[in-house]
Amino acid sequence: MQALLVSTLVFVGLFGGAIGAMLGARRLKQHHLSKETQEAVKLGVGMVAAMASLILGLMTASVKGNFDSTSKDVQQYATYLVTLDSVLRDYGPDAAAARKALLVYTRSAIAETWPAGGDAAPLVNSIASGRQLSDVGRQLRGLNPQTPAQTELRAEAISRYQSLTTLRWTLIAESATQIPTVFTVVLVVWLILIFVSFGLFAPINAVSLVVFPLCCLSLAGAIFLILEMSSPFSGIIVVAPDAMQNALQHMEM
Repeated sequence: MQALLVSTLVFVGLFGGAIGAMLGARRLKQHHLSKETQEAVKLGVGMVAAMASLILGLMTASVKGNFDSTSKDVQQYATYLVTLDSVLRDYGPDAAAARKALLVYTRSAIAETWPAGGDAAPLVNSIASGRQLSDVGRQLRGLNPQTPAQTELRAEAISRYQSLTTLRWTLIAESATQIPTVFTVVLVVWLILIFVSFGLFAPINAVSLVVFPLCCLSLAGAIFLILEMSSPFSGIIVVAPDAMQNALQHMEM
């Protein structure tokens, strides 16, 4: 909702700036709209446009990189869950309690990170899930191996559990890419300035009144995508839960 609100305000600001400049230009004297003035304005605005496009590109690359990294880490996390479950299966019946605790945690993590219905907010850093994962660790450390093979499997299970907990905190850190508010405000002000300069010298006709809204909508859409991808587990654009759900199905077999 926040991304949609901000992008709507961006659209209103850009289009309002262009229309305001188009109407205001009709009140200016002719020498204010001379060719020399247009060239000077275009030169200054061109520099602002170059900076705005650079910043917009950097913001897009930053949030897209974080989104892709989070998606890969979710797949890796699912792999860790499956491999840990496989090690516990090989350990034997004595690891049944640890396997059950791992299964409970996996179900809870999926339900909290990707809540059904879309109304509830995702809980990536859930205290309840964290406790369930800690319970898995206690179960693993409580295993009493009776054979050399079980000793090796216990050590492997603990190693995989440690990797799992490390990656969990990595996902928590990646769950939100904070874009500084000042950064966004400055970028929007630059964009409004660009559209004001467009409106100063643009004629009021059907073509202008169609093209300007489309351009404003495109830039507002870009801001919307940036803000949406900055939160990989909430909003319209989210990391897919397929890998985790496949892991759960494998663990339930």
